[in-house]
Amino acid sequence: MMELTHRRKLIGVSQAELARMTGAHPTSISRIESGKEPPYPLRAKRIADALGWDGDPMELFKEVTDDGTDAA
Repeated sequence: MMELTHRRKLIGVSQAELARMTGAHPTSISRIESGKEPPYPLRAKRIADALGWDGDPMELFKEVTDDGTDAA
């Protein structure tokens, strides 16, 4: 799973809620989380801001295990 998915679930935000918070379409959030759509830089920044992510926004799109540790 992506760090994005882990973080979103950790704070209890649905894909639809995240879409509303970022101005994205819910389908786009789903496609980003499934790796079918790239996280363009502006959208990545908006997602990071909405989730309160302090690090590099692109780190949200790396693969992690179910407990949030690096999958690599």
